[in-house]
Amino acid sequence: MPDVLDCWFESGAMPYAQVHYPFENKEWFEKNFPADFIVEYIAQTRGWFYTMVVLAAALFDKPPFSNCICHGVVLAADGRKMSKRLKNYPDPMDVVGREGSDAMRICLLSSSVVRGATCA
Repeated sequence: MPDVLDCWFESGAMPYAQVHYPFENKEWFEKNFPADFIVEYIAQTRGWFYTMVVLAAALFDKPPFSNCICHGVVLAADGRKMSKRLKNYPDPMDVVGREGSDAMRICLLSSSVVRGATCA
């Protein structure tokens, strides 16, 4: 896309961009920054997390979040991580339709993914 400067930079600017800071919501932003916590897949630390830290350090001389939680990876039947790019995952709506959303939540919440590990 020609309007995207850099996807990691734009993702890292999320704390400011989501509230249109400093052009709008300045008081709200200053009252709520930094975030209490962020959570994302472990590989995002090299892109999104890093860019947020660099921008916050340059702009405010402080971190953009107080706590960070990284979750693990769900592996597909072929042993590789499940990925939209690889299309190696079951349709979530088929799973929900067959097993129910509560069963899917319990499965995910009790898996090693929540503990930051890799699971098959």
